[in-house]
Amino acid sequence: MNRRRWLSGLATGLSAALAGCLGADDRDEPRREPLDPGIGNVPMFQYDRSNTGRATAAGPRVGDERWRFQTAGQVRSSPAVVDGVVYAGGGNRLYALDAVDGEPLWSFETDGDVYASPAVADGTVYIGTRGGRVYALDAADGTERWNIETNGAVDASPSIADGVVYVASRATDGRVYALRAADGSTRWEFRTEYRVVSSPAVTDGAVFVGGWDAAVYAIDGDEGTERWRIETKQPVLSSPAIANETVFVGGNDQRIAALATADGAERWRVETNGTAATPAVADGTVYVGSDANAGRCYALDVTDGTERWQVDVGAAVSTPASITAETIYFGQTDGTVTALRASDGNERWRFTTDDAVRSAPTVADGAVYVGSDDGRLYALGATD
Repeated sequence: MNRRRWLSGLATGLSAALAGCLGADDRDEPRREPLDPGIGNVPMFQYDRSNTGRATAAGPRVGDERWRFQTAGQVRSSPAVVDGVVYAGGGNRLYALDAVDGEPLWSFETDGDVYASPAVADGTVYIGTRGGRVYALDAADGTERWNIETNGAVDASPSIADGVVYVASRATDGRVYALRAADGSTRWEFRTEYRVVSSPAVTDGAVFVGGWDAAVYAIDGDEGTERWRIETKQPVLSSPAIANETVFVGGNDQRIAALATADGAERWRVETNGTAATPAVADGTVYVGSDANAGRCYALDVTDGTERWQVDVGAAVSTPASITAETIYFGQTDGTVTALRASDGNERWRFTTDDAVRSAPTVADGAVYVGSDDGRLYALGATD
C-alpha cells in the first residue's frame, strides 16, 4: 500500500473509529466501495486450499496499530482479504471492512456465532456458523445467495476448489460435505466416527481432514469415498497442511506428523511440548506452535523433521502461523500477536490485545489483520 493511499484512508479515520465503536448497523449510509481494491490476495483460511499458511505479500516489520473495529462478539474467525476488503466473523455476524481504514462496508447476521474463517471465490463469500449452517453471500453487498443446514455446528473453515466448497461439522456424527458453490447442493457427504473441527485441505483430487475420533482421513474429492485412514493416539483438532506430497498435521498427542498423501505412510513424527497447532509450510520448513503454558514455536525440516530452531514464546500458541519470506506471525492465549524472524526464531515485535488471540493473523500488502477474543478486529503495521 502506498503512502498516499494510506494517508487518504487516515483522512476518514474519525468516521471509521466511530463506526468501530457503534458497529455497522448504526450507520445510515455505509460506504460500499473499498479505498484500494488492489489490497489482498488471501481468499481463505491459511491462504490457499492446501492450508500452507504461506503469504504471497510482504508482512510488516513493526506492529503498530493502524485501526481497530469492534464487532458483536469474539473474533475467532481468521480474516480473508480480497480486493481491498477484510472479511471476518465476530459474534453472530460476518463483517466486510475496508482494508485501509476499517470502515464497515456491510455486515450480515447469521444463525449462530462465526468461528470459521470465510472463503471468497468468484464474487461470493462462503461461511459456516455454530448454528449449523453454511452461507453464500454476495461479496459486494452481503446479499444472501443461498444457505444450507448441516448436521451440527461448523467450526471448520471452508476450502474451495474447482467450484466445490468443502466444509466439515462438529456434530457427534461428524460429517465432511462437498457442496456445489453455485447453489449449495450436495455432491457428497462423508461420515466420520466423531466431530470434525479440522478445516479441509484439498490437493490432487483428495480432501484431507483430522478427526476428533483420533484419526486423519484422506477422502476422494470426486466420489466422497475413503482413500485411507490413519489412527492416532489422541484427537486431531489441527487442520492439515499439504506440501511436497506430504500431509503435515498436529495432534493432541503432542506430536507433529508428516504423512504421505498417497497412502498415509508415516514419513516422520516429532514430539512437541504441548498440543501442536495447525502447521504451516514454506521454503522447506514446517512451522508449528504448541499450547503448553510457556508456549513454544518450532521450525522443522520438511523432509525428515530435523529441528532447525525452537524458541519459548511465553504463552500458549493458539493459532497457526502466517509465513512470509522473512517473518512468521501467530497469536497467543495471553492476547499477543507475535512476529518472529523465520530464519532463527528471534523476536521482531509483539502487539497486545485485551484477550486471547485465536484468529490466525492474515498478511496482506504490508499489514497484518487479526481478531481477538476481546471482540475487535485489528490492522497492524507501519502507519507512515
